[in-house]
Amino acid sequence: MDDRWNNFEDALESGESDRVNEVIDGIKEMDLDERSRLFEVCFDDLTDLYAESDDGYIRQSTVRVAERLVPGIALVFAVADDDRSLTLDVEGVRQQTDDATGFFLEAMTDEDGRVRNSAKRGLKDAFRTYDSLEDEETIEALAVEFKEMATEYSDKRREHLLDAKADAEFFLQSGFGRLLEGFQKEFGDSMNN
Repeated sequence: MDDRWNNFEDALESGESDRVNEVIDGIKEMDLDERSRLFEVCFDDLTDLYAESDDGYIRQSTVRVAERLVPGIALVFAVADDDRSLTLDVEGVRQQTDDATGFFLEAMTDEDGRVRNSAKRGLKDAFRTYDSLEDEETIEALAVEFKEMATEYSDKRREHLLDAKADAEFFLQSGFGRLLEGFQKEFGDSMNN
């Protein structure tokens, strides 16, 4: 696994979009356990690469990889079903989700809009995971955090932080409320005619 991460890291540092996309596709094709083990091996290096890079594309690439590594709903269900092929338990899923969420929070204040947009996508995956874990408290706390963070900015970052707050609040609605809001977003104008 370490050799694979070394290859991934080289591709991310290159800043070449084809190589970065290969990394992301490679992670996407991994089974759940392999992906969770990769998270354990590489997450600290990934966040270090983000912090050390002056290149917005490289920072965005690290966030995109982190987004792929978020444990996600499938892993929550597999753990809940007591899938013996997994090395991760519920607390491990929660810890990885917390770690990724902290990273996405930092990336939400990045000066590069591409980085922030990737972080917003990653946060949606994190919200879905917390929702699957029935952890409304964390989602509520994140919505409050986004609101507080937004007060510190008057540029596009403020808008992105408020968008993330709205995404968090979406997951606090009942299942029916989410369905209705999704339907209204999809067909809203045609319903009013």
